Amino acid sequence: MLLRRKSIFLTLWLSYILILLIPVTVTFVLYINMEKTMVDNANRSNLAMLEQARQIVDTNLQEMEQLGVQIATQPKLQTLWTMKDSEKYIQYEETIRALRNIRNGSRFIDQFYIYLRDDDTVISSTLKTDASTFFTDLYPLPGRNLDQVRSEILSGYHYLDYFSAPQGNQDHTANVIASAFTLPLGEGSNGKGTLIMLINEQQIFDLLKQIQWVNNGTMLILDSKGQVMVSTTGRNELPAGLLSEISDSNGYRTYSTEGQDQMLSYTTGQSGWKYISLVPKHVVLERVNEIKFWALILLAFVIAAGSAAAYWMAYRSYSPIRDLVYTISKGKSVQRSGSANEYEFIRTSIAESLAEGKELKTKLAGHLPVVRAHFLNRLLKGQVDQAELIPDSLAFMGVQFPHSHIGVVLIEVDESNEFRVEESERDYALVRFIMFNLSSELLGDDGYATETDGNRLALVLNVPDASEHTLHNRDRLIAELKGIIEERFRMKITVATSSIHNGVTEASRCYNEALNALDYRIIHGISSIIHYDQIREMERTAYYFPTEVEAQFMNVLKSGELDAAERILGDLYERNIGSRDATPELGKLLFLNILGTLLKVTDALKINDKMPTVTGSDPVKLILSSTSADDMLKKVRELIVFICKSVREARSEQHERWHERMKLYIDHHYGDHSLSLSSIADHFGMTPQYMSGLFKKQYGMNLTDYMIEVRISEAKRLLADPGLTIMQVAQRVGYTTDIGFIRVFKKIECIPPGKYREMLQLSGNRKDS
Repeated sequence: MLLRRKSIFLTLWLSYILILLIPVTVTFVLYINMEKTMVDNANRSNLAMLEQARQIVDTNLQEMEQLGVQIATQPKLQTLWTMKDSEKYIQYEETIRALRNIRNGSRFIDQFYIYLRDDDTVISSTLKTDASTFFTDLYPLPGRNLDQVRSEILSGYHYLDYFSAPQGNQDHTANVIASAFTLPLGEGSNGKGTLIMLINEQQIFDLLKQIQWVNNGTMLILDSKGQVMVSTTGRNELPAGLLSEISDSNGYRTYSTEGQDQMLSYTTGQSGWKYISLVPKHVVLERVNEIKFWALILLAFVIAAGSAAAYWMAYRSYSPIRDLVYTISKGKSVQRSGSANEYEFIRTSIAESLAEGKELKTKLAGHLPVVRAHFLNRLLKGQVDQAELIPDSLAFMGVQFPHSHIGVVLIEVDESNEFRVEESERDYALVRFIMFNLSSELLGDDGYATETDGNRLALVLNVPDASEHTLHNRDRLIAELKGIIEERFRMKITVATSSIHNGVTEASRCYNEALNALDYRIIHGISSIIHYDQIREMERTAYYFPTEVEAQFMNVLKSGELDAAERILGDLYERNIGSRDATPELGKLLFLNILGTLLKVTDALKINDKMPTVTGSDPVKLILSSTSADDMLKKVRELIVFICKSVREARSEQHERWHERMKLYIDHHYGDHSLSLSSIADHFGMTPQYMSGLFKKQYGMNLTDYMIEVRISEAKRLLADPGLTIMQVAQRVGYTTDIGFIRVFKKIECIPPGKYREMLQLSGNRKDS
């Protein structure tokens, strides 16, 4: 037994050793690649700094070219090539002044001047002198005598050609790089002069000093012809074979020269100049070798410490196994044999325990659906204690809530007549069975289905969050469930959803929200999907049915105008119910108010006794018993049809006498200030539009036109009495002011009433004479 236990311990220890070897192996591989990585990093660093130096030098070379073109195209300098001897003195002064005004934007250009070949004269921004004095005494070029300057620089054709100072210069003047332009531009070897610009070599050296390893290596700059323009070694010769190594534009590699490995980095500028860095490899690897040494020491220490830690961890891991074996041995009736391995003993014991648990679980499986349904119903009604929501208690009932958020969906079966054979509990149970199984299948692991009351089913959703994606998945599940039930089983269902809340304890709140949403079935109608989030945001506390609309509604009903009445009813329905933002209570109250208006009309028309033939019972109970707003709308519309039909039947009997009564009414009341189309319509119980149309159909003129005609006719009679003022005449024929009367009289008679009176008096005087 001791050997067996030790074998487990050794297995654990060797396992930890193998785990330790993984980082050790990785570290060793990194150690092997350290030198290459360091060299590559140094090369990339050198190349990046070379690129910076190249960009600066290229920029200054471009500025030199721009300066050369600017000087060559300067108008005052153009005359140098065509001037006469008598004008030379004046033109030299102009040239010096022009050169002085030319701006030198490059800090690399130390000096620039123009050499005139015909006159052997040099002109700068400060002086004019002959070439011998200038290049011998004033500004000699380092390393070159006058003859060399004449043959190499001042003669021939040049366009931005560069001439480096010969290395090994023994005088104390600073080394410069000369750049030459033949003037004027485009003349070739027949040029009249040469523009010379001098680059201070020290400026370039200052740039190269910024590059790493510059003090331990060699920095070279070659022009486009391969000449060494700048060298930190002071020699113009290139190391053997270097030119072939730098044939491409840029890169870095290891290069051997004179038996020594060099790290070569190079790049090429826009002007064709090459920038080269050579650093001895041992200089770069000096720090690397030091790091290698300490890395080996650290690796050895890690292996030793890791082995000791693995031994200690193996011992710690083995101790619980030993204690577990001891505990199992004490708890079992049959003791373990001495030769058995601990792992085998533990496996056998666990298998026996699982078999016992499976047997017990099988016995409980028959009762599990009932226990789960009871728990879910209590959870929805808020009757579950917090202690029952621990994982062990939930697992016992076959319930788990892996996610943090919860929601509830209620499903109400509205119609199942096409599916059920008869009105029996057996058929209703079959409906509930289909609903439950189909919902459970579609839910999967995302929740549970449980029956609540009657034909109602609750889906408890367990989701990770309340995001738009989660709501989309919920709506997709509802649409799929509703589609299957309505298309395959010919049943109509209404679905109501709650908001998504955080925590299982919020299940009762979700259930109440879904119940509130389900009440809105009376507004949204059966077979609809109602979301609590929508009704909560859109809920209103008042409905639209103002008194003026009610009055208009009553008028069109009294006039028997069915189309207008249905239009008003449709508008009320659309404003209040069509937007789906009214509460169920508000919807019922609206229809009861409309019903009250209809009852007022039937009472005014004395047709209450005919109502039972239409409603069949109390109309209030008829409205309250409706299952939806559409059903209430249908029943109210039937009452409207009944009222309008009754009005039309009664009107057909009195239709022929009404127009005479209207005419007679105006003849007797034309002096009333309140007489109008609306007041006459109210008197006869009609709408103004209907009454006006009826009058015009009979007499060929509008009712208001007839009223004006009666008033103007009576006014003309009264104007014959000189004792009445215009104001008194206006008031006697129904006008409150003489202004309105005068305007209407003038419109009808084409003259004002005062003028009409004068005409009457003039006519009377003529008769008297």
